[in-house]
Amino acid sequence: MNVFIRLQLILSIVVCITAANTYASKETVQPTMDTSAAITTIRTAYKNINTAPLTTTVFKYESDGCVIEGQVKYFFNQKKEIVKIVESGSIGDGSWSREFYFESGKFIFCYESLIGGPADGPETKSEYRTYVKDDQVLRFMEDKNIVPAGEKSADAVKVSYKLIKAYTTKKFAEVLCV
Repeated sequence: MNVFIRLQLILSIVVCITAANTYASKETVQPTMDTSAAITTIRTAYKNINTAPLTTTVFKYESDGCVIEGQVKYFFNQKKEIVKIVESGSIGDGSWSREFYFESGKFIFCYESLIGGPADGPETKSEYRTYVKDDQVLRFMEDKNIVPAGEKSADAVKVSYKLIKAYTTKKFAEVLCV
């Protein structure tokens, strides 16, 4: 009888481990497929926005210690919705440009380019891409490499919505020079 109980216990453990592994493998495979599909959708939206006839409004701003020759450019679709915002500027030996993309009022993508370096050294360029769905970062890329999302990608999400609000207030330095 004791052997029978042990066999049942071992069989139960094997069944549980097998079920757990099956569940875990489905959990890791499914989000990857969903992420790939979502990124493909974001790339399509990006292309559509950049080829659509858009109207633009441009604002200039400066803030000591933060930005010289700052510019925020808003792009509107035919429905007068903001679909893209380009924020750029320079300070010291560096300059930047960030493009924020929106679909149905939701932030979906950010492309950031930084150029700079010491006055007597070589110029460097860095690129960052943040893919977002439902305000959650799906993928973050530094140059051509996929890296863990961090503060920079979280900042892109926050700043994107603050820039939409800044369209009405025109207080760009308050949003961008924090």
